[in-house]
Amino acid sequence: MVAALGAILSANVLAQTSCQSSTYTVVSGDTCNGISSELNVTVAALLAANPVVNAQCTNLFIGEVLCVPTTAPPTPPTPPTTSNCTANYTVASGDVCISIANQFNITASQLEAVNTEINANCTNLVPGEVLCIP
Repeated sequence: MVAALGAILSANVLAQTSCQSSTYTVVSGDTCNGISSELNVTVAALLAANPVVNAQCTNLFIGEVLCVPTTAPPTPPTPPTTSNCTANYTVASGDVCISIANQFNITASQLEAVNTEINANCTNLVPGEVLCIP
């Protein structure tokens, strides 16, 4: 029992010193669902950041310090910097090269020529990606 408590306390100290984000101290009545809801993180992310907590979240103890995972804000897409652009277009879900090209009265080949990241079959468009319109 003492060895188990020592292992938990060692993991607790490790969590305090190795968190790359903020921490949360467990209080009476806490559950993983409650903590994750309060901190606006998923239970899966909370468990991943705290490997000492079991998958059923039945081994939390009062005073335990948990790492609170944070997600970096998404990087906004950068418009292409080529001087051949007459406009920029942000890809939406369901877009394909021909439909984008038709909106700007150009060919899919012209679109692909200035946006070299587009593969030959135009199957790698990502919603939010910014394309150059020649």
